[in-house]
Amino acid sequence: MRNTAANLIHDYCRENKDGYLVVGDAGYGVWDKFQEELPNQYINPGINEAACIGLSAGMALSGHKVFYYNIIPFVLMRCYEQVRLDICYQDLPVVLIGIGSGITYAPAGMTHYSLEDITLAKTMPNLTIFSPSDPIQTKKAVEFAIKSDKPTYIRISRSGEPKIFDENIDITKPQYIKKGSKQAIVFHGSIIDEVLKISDELKDTSIISIPMISPIDENSINEILKNHETIYIVEEHFEEGGFGTILSDYAMKNKIFTNIEKIAIPNHYIHDIGNCNYLRKLYKIDSTSILERLSK
Repeated sequence: MRNTAANLIHDYCRENKDGYLVVGDAGYGVWDKFQEELPNQYINPGINEAACIGLSAGMALSGHKVFYYNIIPFVLMRCYEQVRLDICYQDLPVVLIGIGSGITYAPAGMTHYSLEDITLAKTMPNLTIFSPSDPIQTKKAVEFAIKSDKPTYIRISRSGEPKIFDENIDITKPQYIKKGSKQAIVFHGSIIDEVLKISDELKDTSIISIPMISPIDENSINEILKNHETIYIVEEHFEEGGFGTILSDYAMKNKIFTNIEKIAIPNHYIHDIGNCNYLRKLYKIDSTSILERLSK
């Protein structure tokens, strides 16, 4: 997914001299070709996230299309105030590309995890949020962001993920991998690999990817809520504040009384050491744990 996003941004900036890439001393190896070919459109202010966001906002105010790339803690968390006021408050079409969704960077620790980023992003009006699950969804999200006149945040893992979805998908709507009527697994992001491992074992179960986290497509969400007895929200994110919370709040606000269960990481700091697979199993968001939860 990372390479898909990088290639699309490179192509855009090659064809449009108003396009600029800002990196906070990140992405070495990913952007080498960009830096070599388009040195005047590549800006690295160093390890100074507030300056990166302020610069991106200023350039957007001057009519440029700006892409800011960094790992997620340095896209939204360290520079929250600047994203909030410089970009979102002014409704500027800056594209924020955040790498390392969830626990992608395990075992680097909490400094590198992004388990509360959807919570933070959702607090900022005007910000469109994407959490794609494969290179096709990533491509569509970046294409959407390029055309958008509003700020966009795209959270992705790293690279090497297989293509799952069709080129003709509408990135603003839920994508059905499988349809059923009894229950549904709703997910986003890189946790797709755990969900797909058990898809054949689940009978009468819809499996649904939600690439666009906010704003949600209300007609499609209404259909999901009303057509299933139980909905399981699976996400590599904190349990409180993620898409499960967004969906639960929407259902409550609209008086849609459906059983919604969250399968996510409890809201506490991770001190355990291990790779991504180890932590998924520990916090019961791996395929075996998901299947056990649905079988109760």
